[in-house]
Amino acid sequence: MESEEENDQIFRQLKKQKSVKIADDKTDIVEVKEKHGPLYMSIPKLPLGAAVTCCLLNIVLPGFGTFISAFTVLCGAPTALNKRTAAFLFNLLSAFLQMITFIIIVGWVWSILWGMNMVTLAMNWGEEKRTPYYCRRQSSIDVP
Repeated sequence: MESEEENDQIFRQLKKQKSVKIADDKTDIVEVKEKHGPLYMSIPKLPLGAAVTCCLLNIVLPGFGTFISAFTVLCGAPTALNKRTAAFLFNLLSAFLQMITFIIIVGWVWSILWGMNMVTLAMNWGEEKRTPYYCRRQSSIDVP
């Protein structure tokens, strides 16, 4: 166990120190990319007004906003899934399951989350084309 005098001496030395040096000057590219399944990837990227409308429909009538958004895929709304017919069928399946499981509350919650995802995708429309975020990695500091 250290004495009080030794603790005071260490404290005084640290107090005299004016700045902290970073020993590692490397920079790293940090990129986070989430992996999603085909159901999530089939959510169409709608304009913000249409996404909010579908979200509100999903809140009032579970699955109905998802059903309408399925047909926007056929009208040209982009999705993360490359195949339009598969995205359309996944959206129809999601809408049907939301409508069926709405009785046990699961479908209603799923429908609300699905609508929120539509709004989130609409708000982040062009973000995937941005340049990567650079940050400084601080691994250690010099302390006397």
